[in-house]
Amino acid sequence: MAAKFHSTSLTGIAVPATQFSPDALRQIRRERGVTQRKLAAEIGRDFTTVSQYETGRCAPSVGTLATIAAALNVRLDDLVKVAA
Repeated sequence: MAAKFHSTSLTGIAVPATQFSPDALRQIRRERGVTQRKLAAEIGRDFTTVSQYETGRCAPSVGTLATIAAALNVRLDDLVKVAA
């Protein structure tokens, strides 16, 4: 089950809910030539956890997702999609 992140702006306008995108993580990691083991080491997790993120078996916390984004030098938005 993918984690959904709900947000509302300070103006009271609803912002669409987003959820972690395993496919985006896998694609970005591969494009950068980073192995699951290397990413795992950079974010302080086991490589099997990164594999589970990429297959959708589990989703990272928002904090871990931010750490992943920093390790891959991408915006947090690049790792999420608008929830259906």
